[in-house]
Amino acid sequence: MKKILAVIMTVCLLALALAACGSSGGNQPAPTPAGSGSGSAPAPKAGKSVGFVTFGLGGDFFQQLADTYVEKLTEAGWEASYVDGKFNPEEQMKAAENYIAQNVDVLVIWSVAPEAMTGIVEEAQSKGIKVLAFVAPTEKYDLLMVSDDAELADNCNKLAAKWIDETFADAADGSVPVAVFSERDAETGVIQADELLKINEYSKKAAKPMEVACTAEDMSEGQNKAENLYTTNPEIQVFLTAHSAIGRGINNFYTSESSPVKDFSKTGVFLINGDTSIAELIEKSANNESPIRGMVLTGSVEDTANEILWGCEGLMDGSIEPGFVKKADTIFVDAATAKDYIATGKTSIKAEDFK
Repeated sequence: MKKILAVIMTVCLLALALAACGSSGGNQPAPTPAGSGSGSAPAPKAGKSVGFVTFGLGGDFFQQLADTYVEKLTEAGWEASYVDGKFNPEEQMKAAENYIAQNVDVLVIWSVAPEAMTGIVEEAQSKGIKVLAFVAPTEKYDLLMVSDDAELADNCNKLAAKWIDETFADAADGSVPVAVFSERDAETGVIQADELLKINEYSKKAAKPMEVACTAEDMSEGQNKAENLYTTNPEIQVFLTAHSAIGRGINNFYTSESSPVKDFSKTGVFLINGDTSIAELIEKSANNESPIRGMVLTGSVEDTANEILWGCEGLMDGSIEPGFVKKADTIFVDAATAKDYIATGKTSIKAEDFK
């Protein structure tokens, strides 16, 4: 998730993470069909219409969510489309203005800078458009679908701590080195990095972690930072990150043919908001074929798309009262439950299972 250092009206960046105008938009170019790679929106047809302004489309999760949302809503009879928010408030504003000009029935917004969207939300609502704020709470909304970023990171700590204490059972307390790969450009990344840096409060074996600052939320950044860290601190074998792409990059470094590490039995990567492909890597970690040991998320892509459908339907038929907040649960995926997650999108692990 990219940071926008200069946001209109100096708004603070916010984006809460599992497991969601001022103008008429007349000056903006007409959008093109969603799912075509551009992530732009077609003019709505007759019937119920919904437009989704995404946080951005970097990484598999974001693109899969956008595509699955279109699939689920279309199957249910909606004219559904999305626009790539590009991790940029100004891009999101333009996209939302276009949707308002098209008079969609529901506007779904995953805001990079929620405070910048107040005027846009008010404009939409004044025209009878229902606003579903997804993940990041705007000041006003008809429905808020949100997760607790700090709680999600704490749950990642719980999952990692269990593995650390079991894997390094003979190690002295506070002796197992850990690195937290952070990307602090968005508020979500700040909140979750701060929580992950508390891993030693969850694991008696974990040492106070080192923070590795990343400048981009992508696989190449994770791989490069992992390689650099190994050069200076090869003793570090446990990695936590709030960013699935960075976590996959760490995995890529350790599993590459040129990797100096061939035994992953005591190497563990834990991350937030992965997808089925990462669950497959977690499943392989049972045989030490992959160092990615676990992830926490607020729902599978399919579950999340279905919840957006539920929200849109409820807003239109009146079964959801304006101002309703739906909080997401946490799904825990480890080597023992990855197969279940791949098959069903759920696992049997609950937060209360951790002491």
